[in-house]
Amino acid sequence: MPSSEPAFNSLLGSALRSKHPRWQVRVEDSGIIPNATPDIVIEQPGGMPVIVENEYDPARTVEADARSRLGKTLASSGTVEQVIALRTPRHLSEEPNPENAIHKAGFALRCLYGEAEQHSRWPEQTWVEVDLDGLASVIELMSLSEKRIQESMDILVGGVQRAAKELREAGENAPDMLESIAKTLSQKDGEQTSRMAMAILANALTFHTSIAGSHGIENLDQIKRKSGRNELAKSHVLAAWEHIYTKVNYLPIFKLAADLLLPIANGTAQIILRVLAEVAAKLAEQGAASHYDLNARLLQRLIIDRQFLATYYTLPSSARLLAEFAISRLDVDWSSKEAVSNLRIADFACGTGALLSSAYHAVMSRYRRSKQDDQELHPVMLEKVLVGTDIMPVATHLTASVLASAYPHVPFKTTSIATLPYGKQPPERGGHAAIGALDLIEDEEIMSLFGSGQERVQGSTEGSVEKLELLHESFDLVIMNPPFTTPTGSSASRGGIPRPDFAGFQTSREEQMQMASRLREIMSKKTEAAGHGNAGLASYFIDLAHAKVKKDGVIALVLPATFASGESWSNARKLVADNYRDICIFSLLATGARDYAFSADTGMGEVLVVATKGGGRAKNRATYINLEQRPKSILEAVAVAQAIDKVPPNQNPVIYLGGEEELGSCLVGDCNGGMAGVRAASVAAAGANLYDKGLLLLPQLTAGEKLPVVELGELGDRGLLSRDISGGKNRAGVYRGPFEHKKVKPSPGTSYPALWNHCTQNEKRMVVPPDSKCLVRPGCEDRANEVWERAASRLHINCQFRLNSVSLAACITDNLAIGGTAWPGFICKDPRWIYPLVLWANTTPGLIAFWWLGSRQQKGRSILSLSRQPELKALDARQLSSAKLKQAEKIFNKFKGKSLLSANEAYGDSVRKELDKAVLVDLLGLPGKILEPLDRLRLQWCDEPSVHGGKSTRPNGRKGHPY
Repeated sequence: MPSSEPAFNSLLGSALRSKHPRWQVRVEDSGIIPNATPDIVIEQPGGMPVIVENEYDPARTVEADARSRLGKTLASSGTVEQVIALRTPRHLSEEPNPENAIHKAGFALRCLYGEAEQHSRWPEQTWVEVDLDGLASVIELMSLSEKRIQESMDILVGGVQRAAKELREAGENAPDMLESIAKTLSQKDGEQTSRMAMAILANALTFHTSIAGSHGIENLDQIKRKSGRNELAKSHVLAAWEHIYTKVNYLPIFKLAADLLLPIANGTAQIILRVLAEVAAKLAEQGAASHYDLNARLLQRLIIDRQFLATYYTLPSSARLLAEFAISRLDVDWSSKEAVSNLRIADFACGTGALLSSAYHAVMSRYRRSKQDDQELHPVMLEKVLVGTDIMPVATHLTASVLASAYPHVPFKTTSIATLPYGKQPPERGGHAAIGALDLIEDEEIMSLFGSGQERVQGSTEGSVEKLELLHESFDLVIMNPPFTTPTGSSASRGGIPRPDFAGFQTSREEQMQMASRLREIMSKKTEAAGHGNAGLASYFIDLAHAKVKKDGVIALVLPATFASGESWSNARKLVADNYRDICIFSLLATGARDYAFSADTGMGEVLVVATKGGGRAKNRATYINLEQRPKSILEAVAVAQAIDKVPPNQNPVIYLGGEEELGSCLVGDCNGGMAGVRAASVAAAGANLYDKGLLLLPQLTAGEKLPVVELGELGDRGLLSRDISGGKNRAGVYRGPFEHKKVKPSPGTSYPALWNHCTQNEKRMVVPPDSKCLVRPGCEDRANEVWERAASRLHINCQFRLNSVSLAACITDNLAIGGTAWPGFICKDPRWIYPLVLWANTTPGLIAFWWLGSRQQKGRSILSLSRQPELKALDARQLSSAKLKQAEKIFNKFKGKSLLSANEAYGDSVRKELDKAVLVDLLGLPGKILEPLDRLRLQWCDEPSVHGGKSTRPNGRKGHPY
């Protein structure tokens, strides 16, 4: 039995060797660090060394020992930047059969990284509990130095920018050269295109550096010598690359790079190759030349066409979180080479390959943990298992490169990565309008990578050519971050672009309309569909995923936050609920400008959706995983995914890391999304019960109070869209709306006053004055009167509720006024109902009712489309007697002159609290005992990130603020 820690370390080191076929594990080696003997040192090709310092519990000094290793220099592999402090259960020192016990034991660890004096640690507040496989995963992930990745990215970006500058300057006198490069990339010439081209050349040189010395491939220094000037001559580089992709392998990487290099003038090419060869050399020194995330991050700095293509790339940590969680659902014998080889995993909007690469690594880590050598599976993963498509040649080039770089020395025959046709096709390809991956909703085979004329791209020019078949219901996992563009919105109106969803690559108006027609043709053949024009292209990618994934297969998608509750996404939610089980929806509770999205550089909220096909409509339930923050690293993402897997089903617990650190909430509710992005279970229960059962459910009370609520649409008619009031001319020259809206304060005699936009200082009291007027357009007098009848009201509902600055969910104007963009009117069947309705809307339950139904894609806001306004839960004024209606009017008159704080400050708003008592207790007769737990619910709701949006007016948001 290993009573001493060195003896146990020897056994632990031996066990770890079995978890990765290429790890070099040194135990108690006194010669590896001067004047120190680390417990265990793990080194692997292409990674940073990781030290494990271990102690038996209570392990009081293990973290200090681990910290002392940071910054030390290993004799074999450089500076130590990552150390694991490991606590081992004391009982293992007494185990009679310790070799077996190690594989079943539970350990606790904390990771330290950086420099000894200014180091970071993870987790910050707790220790993570892991088994041996978990420890091996942490070691593997810690070998990827985020610091070095960032340094490498800066090197790469700087080199690409310098090279692109040289290219652009040379192109001023050689426009044909730039046009040729643009044509190769299927893009228009410009700064973006030049940077993309240089990124591809940099990638090829970096990959060349990785594989030099194998397969008879010369290194760059050997190629330089051929010029006699110690320079990389274009002709010699082209010859070397042609040899690689024709005689060795790696066609996806080197063929496109060669095609881009060919038209560049020799002198310019020499300068560019010199700059980019220096980049490749520096990346090799950094040890990050083959890191799978580097090129993905680079591309995001170069793409400026995202306005229409919406190619916001999935952050590495988000990609791994999604992939880990999705892969864990697959029923696969991970120790079986045949079983893993038979998997099919697809990303039909692959971008730079972040999701496919994460899925690849999630699969391979499981295979390694089963004591298998994943390197032997590398060719079949590229040839058969991993399928990726995109409309950008540069993206598919980088995806193929990223996947190949996992084992750059291992050749492969083919890939299943393809560039899809987009826009009007030339006559030789049929002349039709192609819509990229969405054509695959109908089609089951596609063209080749880079449009080379082959039916499937190969690793080299030798070997058989096969069709790339994408049969329906044939994939085990479809994982995607599809484009989010929509066919409506301000970008279209400003730019005169008829279909922004098809405006990528400068497609013409005619092309855009043809592409839209093609999509309609495809969708017309489907009996159930997720796609909806107002939801945008991403909704149609759900139809694509649904068509391709097999029964018991998994879909894993990055979608706009509006998927959870937006009206235009209702078809998508229904398709998922009807056809899938174990539905999980991830969202983020963070409030930073970019922190509530899983993708880079997007200012909108996002959700991750994971579901297993088959057995749908299981009580129409979904699990909502609401994380306090996005994982900061791949290591943290894997740990979070594993922690979520441990949460007991059908409960509403807090998700913990290591039993102490809160990661977020795990709520179970229906598929209509109200629980997405909610921190407190009691707040979620309040919203759900209000809509599902008409109950006011409060914290600390076991039973809810029945409320007389009804859908607002039962009490009257909603107003009109602002476009129906003042919309401009259509193609026939006819105005959509009969009025011209003027943002001018109306006079008392104005014929058509309007309440149109938000003005915070005028919206503190429940009576709000009109802010503008509408002028009748010539010849539109009759239509104007019709619109007035349908749009003018005294009661107005806030459809663009900025919760952290606006006070009112509904308001009243002294006289009739047209309701505009922010304040559409609601015409009650009985005018006496406006008083109880406006009172209810501004109580705490009324605010929660609005927030629950609205779309919360932007923190601190709840947006309610006009078409969903009738679904809003409101006080059923029909149930109030004449006496109660008069009482409601008296309450309104009492409160109409009182100012309310913004909605997110309701927890400290004495007027709001008085209003709650007056409406709920005095008017509706609820017991006074509800007031104290209502205070708690009000405070909890105001503490929701989607309510306060990070403003200092949140609870505990600033010194001296109430509560």
